[in-house]
Amino acid sequence: MDCDLLLSWMTHVEEGTWATFRNSVQALAETDANVSRVSRVIRITLSDLGFANFFIDGTQRWKILPPVIGGLAGKKSVAGVFGGRTPILVESLKTAAEKLGCEILSETPHNSPVLFRVEGDISELAAIANEAGILFETNLAGVVAQILNPIPEGLEYAPVKPAPLNWKVQSFDFDTGTWVEGLRSHTACEYTPRYGLPRYFVHVKRGKLLEISKRESLYAAAMLKGIELIDYEPPNRRLSVPLFAPLPDLYSRVACLCSGNLATIVNDRLIYDDVPLELAALIMVAAGQRHPNVKATIWRTKQLNG
Repeated sequence: MDCDLLLSWMTHVEEGTWATFRNSVQALAETDANVSRVSRVIRITLSDLGFANFFIDGTQRWKILPPVIGGLAGKKSVAGVFGGRTPILVESLKTAAEKLGCEILSETPHNSPVLFRVEGDISELAAIANEAGILFETNLAGVVAQILNPIPEGLEYAPVKPAPLNWKVQSFDFDTGTWVEGLRSHTACEYTPRYGLPRYFVHVKRGKLLEISKRESLYAAAMLKGIELIDYEPPNRRLSVPLFAPLPDLYSRVACLCSGNLATIVNDRLIYDDVPLELAALIMVAAGQRHPNVKATIWRTKQLNG
């Protein structure tokens, strides 16, 4: 489907509801497409790559983000073009890049808008953005990382709520990586009404339920249990998480904006490439996991001790 047309429409209207977004996807998708699945895939793409925010403040609303040329933390002298855009803006960028002798590369992943890359030094990239009248950030992933909501802090201030009556309840089992029926202690819980949207909680001491979003609930529960979900390989700057526990939206955006690419799936894990150590550390600690240097030290100690 034409995701660039979808992005152009979103840029024009600026914000809307999930229903309007889904209806637009349906209008552009192939006749036999699974609209729910395609909508979810495109939503993740647009969110992870910093084109738009979805489900703002727990609502069903989305909002386009300002256009920006953002330097990629994992790629020297390369920037991506993110946020809202129209064909007119794209032409302005191409004209500005040509004027300054810079190259714009593009690729079109499946169910994604065209991804543009601009190659040049910082002064050239800034000049292109200025010529096109949009923002420029030397390290966009680093900027987004500054507004991450740390999981420990989010859990500390999460409201205590009573269990919803007559709602179906499931609990997350980290051993199997699945949601199982019934309420279990000290883990993430999902309560689903007969009609409407589910709500997510973390079950803590004395039977308290702390309400928190779905993805955060898994990382909060993992933190309380001392379970390591995030792995980082310093030599190849690769960060990964289990497929059953995708990073919270902004965390995933930080990881994706390091390379300007979406995560790939390898052996039931989501793989983020070109993530510098300092950003991997920030993601992991904010998510309530061990610092990668601590994990590396433990691993080396185990190897030395046999």
